[in-house]
Amino acid sequence: MDIQQVLQQLDSLFQRGAYDQVEAFMLDHIARAEAEGDKGAVLSLLNELMGYYRSTSRFKDSLAAASKALGLLEELGLKNSLHYATTLLNVATAWRADGQFQRAIELFEEVGRMFLALGVQDAFLVATLYNNLALAWQEAGDHARAIQFLEAALPISRSNPGAEHDVAVSLTNLAQSRVRLGQLAEARAALEEADRLFAALPRPSGHHAAAIAALGEVCFKEGNASEAAALYERALREIEARFGKNQPYADMLESLALVLEASDPARSAACKREAQQVAAALRPQLKGLELARQYYEAMRGSLLADYAPIAHRIAVGLVGHGSECFGFDDEQSRDHDFGPGFCIWLTDEDYAAVGRQMQADYERLPPEFAGFPARRPGRRSGQRVGVFSISGFYREFLGAAELPQSEADWLQIPEPLLACATNGEVFSDPAGEFSRIRAALAAYYPDGILRRKLAQAVAKMAQSGQYNLPRALTRGEPAAALMAQAEFIRQACAAIHVLNRRYTPADKWLVRSVGSLPKLAALHGRLTQLAQTLAAEATPLVEEICAAVLQEVIAQGFSQPGEAYLEAHVDSILANP
Repeated sequence: MDIQQVLQQLDSLFQRGAYDQVEAFMLDHIARAEAEGDKGAVLSLLNELMGYYRSTSRFKDSLAAASKALGLLEELGLKNSLHYATTLLNVATAWRADGQFQRAIELFEEVGRMFLALGVQDAFLVATLYNNLALAWQEAGDHARAIQFLEAALPISRSNPGAEHDVAVSLTNLAQSRVRLGQLAEARAALEEADRLFAALPRPSGHHAAAIAALGEVCFKEGNASEAAALYERALREIEARFGKNQPYADMLESLALVLEASDPARSAACKREAQQVAAALRPQLKGLELARQYYEAMRGSLLADYAPIAHRIAVGLVGHGSECFGFDDEQSRDHDFGPGFCIWLTDEDYAAVGRQMQADYERLPPEFAGFPARRPGRRSGQRVGVFSISGFYREFLGAAELPQSEADWLQIPEPLLACATNGEVFSDPAGEFSRIRAALAAYYPDGILRRKLAQAVAKMAQSGQYNLPRALTRGEPAAALMAQAEFIRQACAAIHVLNRRYTPADKWLVRSVGSLPKLAALHGRLTQLAQTLAAEATPLVEEICAAVLQEVIAQGFSQPGEAYLEAHVDSILANP
């Protein structure tokens, strides 16, 4: 992959304002780079992706991209390299943006120690570190210390030819801290210089809005509300044009509302409403698993107080049926079987002694929590939360109270039930009995079954996607081609799950689940794209997915490089190691 060309194309998307295409472009090229084995390109794009997520207030996604980049660097033996240090710098920046200031400061300081150990002379990197440390101290409320780091960064940036952008950013940050300390004249001078520098740049900067807004704040504090409002409006236009309506956009609306409060109350109120709407749209919805954990943490004291003698044997969590147990719940999921609730698992002896009473106590918990009605058993869904015996809970999924003993035992359990038995989260299990069975199941199928399942999925990928699909098209059989395309998607998902040692969930979550797996997660986007592609145009995507799966098959030692046709690798997969 020509990474420089890809980065130029990415830059072009930003310049054209095509922000709705940026994420898909980066994810697509990350998947291609992974399929090609170009780990350097993957790293470059992951660093771009984490910066994009940070700028659009998607901090958790930014940290996930950073974590993947760090793992790849460790895999390449580059843990003590400059690449690793600069990626840590991005991680710390994401933590800072997410409000984890102390954690960010500690990591920035670690990056500084790494720079010293590596003898880093790159003025841009050093200035970047100082600027980010300053921002972390600024957001932690220590503006005097922030100014110290900014004043250290500015001479470095000024001495670097072509660093006008970096100088402008540092001046903006410096002015923001000076405003907090009441140094308005010094802040105005810095911001006016920053505004001139940003305006003279050949390309617009996403940081320009911050300088404009800070100048608006200075004007407001100096008593010039009309000039302040005009500057905030200008800053809003800059943010929306560059990043869309993100969290800084919402914050800027709040500032504009404050400025307009006296002169235009109606417009001020409208700005506040819009700010709330933007912030609400950005806020991640509370997922079912987290809701369950919060409910348990809030209720465990009152619920379990009377069961202190057996507390060391009580396991609690949320596992089983339902999209929330897989982490796949969304707004649409909330129209049925959704709400705060958790599972309590008891030994058979404890369940016989106190199970009925504990279930009655559970049902007396508050009927509402965090704005949601508590979950209760339904006529169709049955009991998914409340009190269970460990053996009874696992019997529902395994058909037996204990682990499968033979290959026949394993194969008689529908795979989606194994996925349900190992999903979710265990919040507490001091005795470890529930988790013992869970861990053994999560270890996946015995090797013989694993190989047969992988061989079967790979063979069916070849049969449906590489053979039947093009032949059906040649014969003018569009219905057969469509069925072959759908079967290929199903079998590709099955193969990807085997390669991750994860059980396949029910069909409605099969493709979605791919995106949550440690390996080949990037194929989620390609499979989704394939599902939306006409069968007559699907062959290139099919071959791309086959190549990525084959690469992982080979990487895990199931076969050797050779033919692109997957059927040719089935015998190798089935062979004993």
